[in-house]
Amino acid sequence: MLVGTGALLGLAGCTELSDSNASSTRSSPTENAPTETDTADTTTTSETDTETEEGPGYKQYHWHGRLFFEIDGTLVDFDQPKYYLDNIEDERPETVYFHFHDGAHGPNEWSNEKRIVTFQRALNLLPDIGYERRDGAHRITYDGTTYDGSRSGTDVSIHRGTERIDPTTYEVQHDDNFWISIQTETASGSGTDERSGKLIVDVNNRRLDFGADARQAGSDRFEFRDDGQPYTWYSAGDPVTLEHALATVPNVSYEQRDGSHVVSYESGGDHAGTYHETDDATQIIVRERTTPVDPTSYTLQDGDVVWVYVHTANAPDNEH
Repeated sequence: MLVGTGALLGLAGCTELSDSNASSTRSSPTENAPTETDTADTTTTSETDTETEEGPGYKQYHWHGRLFFEIDGTLVDFDQPKYYLDNIEDERPETVYFHFHDGAHGPNEWSNEKRIVTFQRALNLLPDIGYERRDGAHRITYDGTTYDGSRSGTDVSIHRGTERIDPTTYEVQHDDNFWISIQTETASGSGTDERSGKLIVDVNNRRLDFGADARQAGSDRFEFRDDGQPYTWYSAGDPVTLEHALATVPNVSYEQRDGSHVVSYESGGDHAGTYHETDDATQIIVRERTTPVDPTSYTLQDGDVVWVYVHTANAPDNEH
């Protein structure tokens, strides 16, 4: 099942997600030290620590991150029973190494337990998904269809954060945000002057539901519609900046101070507040897919998928 310009991803996230490749408009990527869920005791360790008591590669920590899997602008919805560990572990016990949970905060929050695995193996553990690297090109199978990056008209890219990776050698780590993008020559635009895309805003792993107020706000230049597609935006006429788009979202505002991101969220709940990128223990990511963008100057293009992510120690976290 794909989530197209339709319903997309409910609540998302996991403990202490910070994306160690995160980039902003003001500085180079910073390294953070998120904590993992320790299924054995309360001790924490760095992302690369492993336990050898049960053989090479064994670890006792429970790692989390996100997987965005896109085919021609449509995002795969992993919030389906066939991906849940509880439903597939009996038949395929090895799926504990990379899986999804019904109780996760979003359909793209993966979990990794017991063993460090390459991203290739992680993908091959997921039902109806397969990966191999052939003659240096990515080759991905999804739901019976194979996309071969070596063929003309098919482009397959795989990123961890903002960096391209080789899944055959890259080992999954806690806090990794993966983005798989498949583009084919069969994809086509709307054929009109109207543009559309997706806008996803997360505050401490809590995906914001823009709700009815968002659908009543805006104008033809930028709007959300009551069409069952809560994260899909539409735009006509002159393109708008991402800053303008964010100003349309109720209870959310964006500004820059001294070149740094500042996001305000006024929900009336525990996650409300103004978050500064320069504050200690606060991180703000603003990307169009895997590319950092400056909301004050970036204009939305047809097909854009924009992700705004705030993680801060100044608001409650959401644990899987």
